Amino acid sequence: MSLPDTLLSFTAGQARTATAVFERMFPADEDPGAAEIGVTRYVDRALDGAYEDHLRDYRLGLDALDRNAEAAYGALFADCDPDQQDALLARLREGDLDDFHTPPQEAFFDLLRSHLQEGLFADPVYGGNRDKLGWEVLGHPGVHLDNSAEENLSAEPVMKDGEIQSMADLGFDPEDAGGGPPDVEGFDPQAGAKPVRGEADVVLVGMGAMGGVVAPTLAEAGLDVVALEAGPWRTTEDFLPDELGHAYYTRAKMGPKFGEETPRWRTSEDEDTREATFSLGRMMNSVGGSVIHYGAWLRRYHPHHFRQRSHVEEEYGEDVIPEDSTLADWPLSYDDLEPYYTRLEHEIGIAGNDENPYVARSEPLPMPPLRPFRLGEEFKDVAESMGLNPYPVPAGMNTEPYDGRPATTYTAWSNGFGSFNDAKWHPGMTHVPRALKTGNLDLRTHCRVTRVLTDDEGAATGVEYLDANGKRRVQDAKTVVLCSYTFENVRLLLHSANEHHPDGLGNDRGQVGKHFMTKMFSDVSGYVPDQVFNRHTGPAPQSVITDDHLSTAFDSPEHGFLGGATLSAENQYLPIEISRESLPDDVRGWGREYKDHLREWNHWAAVRIQPTCLPYETNYLDLDPDHHDGSSEGMPRLRITFDMRENERRLHEFMSEKATEILEAIGATETWGGPPFTGVGSSHDLGGCRMGEDPESSVVGPDLEVHDTPRLFVFSGATFPTCPGINPTLTMWAVCLRAAEKLTGRFRG
Repeated sequence: MSLPDTLLSFTAGQARTATAVFERMFPADEDPGAAEIGVTRYVDRALDGAYEDHLRDYRLGLDALDRNAEAAYGALFADCDPDQQDALLARLREGDLDDFHTPPQEAFFDLLRSHLQEGLFADPVYGGNRDKLGWEVLGHPGVHLDNSAEENLSAEPVMKDGEIQSMADLGFDPEDAGGGPPDVEGFDPQAGAKPVRGEADVVLVGMGAMGGVVAPTLAEAGLDVVALEAGPWRTTEDFLPDELGHAYYTRAKMGPKFGEETPRWRTSEDEDTREATFSLGRMMNSVGGSVIHYGAWLRRYHPHHFRQRSHVEEEYGEDVIPEDSTLADWPLSYDDLEPYYTRLEHEIGIAGNDENPYVARSEPLPMPPLRPFRLGEEFKDVAESMGLNPYPVPAGMNTEPYDGRPATTYTAWSNGFGSFNDAKWHPGMTHVPRALKTGNLDLRTHCRVTRVLTDDEGAATGVEYLDANGKRRVQDAKTVVLCSYTFENVRLLLHSANEHHPDGLGNDRGQVGKHFMTKMFSDVSGYVPDQVFNRHTGPAPQSVITDDHLSTAFDSPEHGFLGGATLSAENQYLPIEISRESLPDDVRGWGREYKDHLREWNHWAAVRIQPTCLPYETNYLDLDPDHHDGSSEGMPRLRITFDMRENERRLHEFMSEKATEILEAIGATETWGGPPFTGVGSSHDLGGCRMGEDPESSVVGPDLEVHDTPRLFVFSGATFPTCPGINPTLTMWAVCLRAAEKLTGRFRG
């Protein structure tokens, strides 16, 4: 048995047991197994660094596994025969081992499996995937940052002439990443540690997706704007094709602040909380925000989505609305937002076409769609044969040079990563520099806002924050705009309670945190033995979607639920991602059958389901009284109370059947579905600061000003009354851009 030459965390005995465990979970056959690929070396190094909190779990867990092996078979685990080892691992997975008190057995098994996948398929720089053997076994060419149109459509496996590349092969080194702050006119990277200036007209809490987009509107109107951003200003030198380190479904190192303050979650008030789980959702802390690593799907809502309750009542009657749902209309219409949709599509540069029959544009999109890919073409043909209307997703990614930025190279290292050549747009590329150029924006990075301040009348007067050196400061302002993510905006409102607002700002009527909604992304996959899809040859925005089941033409109550979903075929497949896809019922998640299944990944087709989520009285956000974040402030963590409801379960079942029908028409001989509940955080987390005309049932008005706290605004998806099965980012920008224009009008007179 091959052990690492140097051990940093394990004893020799622990390393021997761990190696035997990992080898049974991914055994050698005609291809190398976990031992030769170097999984134990990877885990040993990780336990001395990123996963040091799990070192005790490993020591106790491996020791308990050896004790059970001796009790059952008279030998340590590593000395048992393969069938005995398999039996012990199966008992561990089911929680049936004896004398195994900590860590919890099922949790320890899941930890082993997760670390196995990373050690097999993460970049070799982390100590596993020795000599890129893991990628070779998988049949994945690793890190390639360009693919041709022919490769996108190839019917044969695309293996780049056998050249498997890692970060090192391309000259990327995580130790040397980061070229420092950008050289942008008007930006002082040291400003975050400098003394506060006088009162500003506007203070923006966050210079991410929302703050970055509205900043030029405010600054170009002549307003004195201070922006406080918790993260740095990252550049292309910070972005690595590092699935383990960067992608939001692994370590997500670009969001350290969010990592410190991960919300707590429970399904009901009767439960204790646990750390929130995510289908997507982990934030990036930076100028430009989480859209730096988004999938770049920039879609419009349909007109009826802004009057969803009225539409349902008119078409089907209010009895079809679940009894405890708080479904509501928006105080804005599609017509109110259409000019802002159009403006943003051209400022950003969105690639797509006008083949979606359910959304009318006043102007066409400025760039042609991303080019076709094999699975997308199969999906398109089948969807059309079923009477659906598939079209390429509108994407914030250049298909041709645009606004001084190059066209995409169709790399799969896209969703979960920053753009390596500025072809995928975010506000730090264009809008933030534009605002700084006016001289009216004072951007202060590494500054963490902890509280919104109010005067004796209860109106906002500024914010308290920790500067780049950790010093507590106060920035006075005539107007405060919260531009962070849903979770942080709600947390700040509640944490800023004072004598005028004892239950939190915006919460005089108990509405802050209510009506929370999150997407339950899931997939249905199929094995198509006669086709190779090469989904590793392009980015996630290279997708084909249908809006038919979200349109007014779809009678969802006829099928026993209210709502709809986007169905889509997507590109982008990376090694760790492949290893963590859902499995058929007859494939165990470890051992030879798991390894055999993974080697067939190029024959997997998948249809993703992005569903509607209704608001309910029982799904809400508040502060956790028992858990605080890791900051020096020690702020309470947000608590999410959320469970999937029967309406959404029926919706998922119906859409899964539709997805299965599509896959079988493509040629799948076997299909399997992923879980309907894939994480309480999805990156489409909406509600908590509902927008509405009536202060009794909402937090902000149509211009996003907080009803009970004058001069305080919330620019965020937290204000959305509904959550249709469409990516919300473009609509957020349209709503916030409109509100920013209204705000500048107030200053003018």
